[in-house]
Amino acid sequence: MIRREFSLLADIMTLTHLLKGESIALSPTHSLNLLSPDDMPAICQMLADDRVNQYLFFAPAPEQIYYDYFTPQFAAMAASIAAGQQPNQLLLAIRDPQGQFAGMVAIVATAEQPNTYDIGYQLPHRSWGQGLASRACRLLTQLAFEQMGANKLQADTFDNNQASKRVLEKSGFGRTHKVYGHFAEGTIDQCWFGQTREQYQRSVAVANT
Repeated sequence: MIRREFSLLADIMTLTHLLKGESIALSPTHSLNLLSPDDMPAICQMLADDRVNQYLFFAPAPEQIYYDYFTPQFAAMAASIAAGQQPNQLLLAIRDPQGQFAGMVAIVATAEQPNTYDIGYQLPHRSWGQGLASRACRLLTQLAFEQMGANKLQADTFDNNQASKRVLEKSGFGRTHKVYGHFAEGTIDQCWFGQTREQYQRSVAVANT
C-alpha cells in the first residue's frame, strides 16, 4: 500500500505508516519506505560510482566498511520499532516505479544536542535531476519537526557540491558556517546548514498566508 505524497499539512499518521513498513508516495513515480539490509548491494554499487563518491568523504571504501556501518544502524532501528519506540535513526529508501532502490535519505539524532538531528541523502546517478532529493529532504524536514519532536536539523556538504546545497536551501535550510579545508587534505571546504523549529514554523505560516 502506498500512501499519498505529503501535502503542506502533514498527514499525522505518516510516521506510523513508515514504521509499520508501509510506503508513502514521494512523487508520481517514486515512493519512500524503510531502508533494509536487502538494499546493501545497491548501496554499495551507488557508493562505488565516482560520480557519486566525489562528494562523499567516506567513499569509495571496501564494501565491508559499509556493511559494518549500516548493519548496527539497521539493528538499532528495527529494535526501536519492535519496542514501539521512535528510532533515533530513521533510514529510508527511495523506490522507483518497480520498487527498486533509487536512493536513500536519513535523519539521525545527534549525541551532542537533544532533539537535534542530522539529515542526509545519497542518490545513484540515474536518479539525479528528477527533484527526488529535494522532495525527500522537504518531507523528512516536515516529518522531523511535526512528528518527531525535533528542535533543530543540521546538514553538511562539500562546498563544491552545488546541487546538494540547492537541495538544502529549497528545503528551508540556511547556511550556518564553513570549515575551510576540512576535506580532501585541505582542498575542499565543509559547508554547514541548519534549520530550527521556529524557522520551520515561520516558513509554514508564510506559505499558508
